[in-house]
Amino acid sequence: MMKSKPTAFLLALLFVALTLPAQNRAPSLYLNYQDDAPGDIIINTLRVASPSPLYTYYCGLLWNGGQDAGGYCGMQEHPAGRNFIFSLWDPITSSDTITADYAHPDTELANFGGEGTGLRSLNFGIGWETDQWYSLVSRAWSTDDQFTYFGYWVFDQQNTVWHHLVTMKYPVPDLKFNTRTSSFIEDWLGNGQEARTIHHQNGWKRKTADNSWLPFDASYFDRVYPDAGTVNYIENYDGGVIDSAYYFMTSGGTTMPVTNEDDVLLHLPVNTTEPGFPAGAFENLQLEAENDNLTIRWDVVDSLSPQYSYHLRIYDNAQLSGPPLITLDHIKPHFREATVDISNLTNNQEYFVQFYTRDIFDQESATIIEPFVKGSLVSVDPKQSGRGVTLFPNPVADTLNLLFEEQVQQAEVQIFDMEGRLISQRMIKNTRAVAIPIEAPGGVYLLKMREGSSEKTWRFVKS
Repeated sequence: MMKSKPTAFLLALLFVALTLPAQNRAPSLYLNYQDDAPGDIIINTLRVASPSPLYTYYCGLLWNGGQDAGGYCGMQEHPAGRNFIFSLWDPITSSDTITADYAHPDTELANFGGEGTGLRSLNFGIGWETDQWYSLVSRAWSTDDQFTYFGYWVFDQQNTVWHHLVTMKYPVPDLKFNTRTSSFIEDWLGNGQEARTIHHQNGWKRKTADNSWLPFDASYFDRVYPDAGTVNYIENYDGGVIDSAYYFMTSGGTTMPVTNEDDVLLHLPVNTTEPGFPAGAFENLQLEAENDNLTIRWDVVDSLSPQYSYHLRIYDNAQLSGPPLITLDHIKPHFREATVDISNLTNNQEYFVQFYTRDIFDQESATIIEPFVKGSLVSVDPKQSGRGVTLFPNPVADTLNLLFEEQVQQAEVQIFDMEGRLISQRMIKNTRAVAIPIEAPGGVYLLKMREGSSEKTWRFVKS
């Protein structure tokens, strides 16, 4: 799949577009949703029906036309490959440019060209397939008085994986999705003799007034008319609702409006009060202390809702009582690492990191508590320590449980305090689970397991 578009190719494409008959485009069709409220999140779920002709733009979300932060996103059947697009037009109340705070490795950034100097992103690397559903999500947020950030995510429902494609930094603060949201289908070159069909479902806007969800359960079906570029195919279209499950629009070919002509209000039943994406989660949390800095690294579970922000608290007790000594709350969807200044903490004293994330729908992940001792951190690779065994609960009150993926033939289990003193020791044989009483004061401990020539180490907290 091509991931770049040489200038010569673009010039040739432009020449073809200008020389083709100017009346052969399939008509442009719109779904104008009745979401009359400002929002900070908009969602739509698209499925392109097969076959899908070249030069077709399947726009899933269009917002803020004629205002600051006007833009759109969707899927394109492009001669260079099937791409996901996200674009914002020029600022109206600022002369500053739009920049990218983050771009996926396969996301290409450029100015609009014919539509101005707003910022456009195209991602050819991820790709999409016909007859499969993809959820498109955009969220707007501000962290200071200078900018509004617009993130764009795609959920591949077939492969159950989320992709963060781009975050754009818009030079006007506190902007929202203010207008009604629309979707459209467009033939941008002029091959109206071929029909193209798009399906839409599970569309939502989250209202900023109360954070409630407004479904796209009503939509005005419209056709751009008159349109000189579509004269030969202006009557070849159709649109409506199929099986009370999704909207559809078909444009071009020999299509006729047997379901609905344009200028009609459609209704799509919605039986839920929110989009229904499961809460996000992280894994493989790792702490590393060096001098006066504590570095935290983690991964996210790509099949669950994407990270929006991460949150860290440091306490001097396992019960997390009292105010935290250090607090960190950052809205950085693409960060998987943070460095914390711990110069004010005391050397050789134990501390406890509380860490969690929130996803793009503000759902909170599970919280993990990890201990460390400033100046003498025991580094354990969480991927190795997590492989083959689960330790729970952590912190532990009375009994620590070990659950093994495979039966342990024979192993020695030892528990040490942070000064290296042996607290307990036992042998285990022919088992996949063991419960170990922990009769020790509250604090941080190490569990070591020797199995043959292999030795593994885990940390846990006694509350």
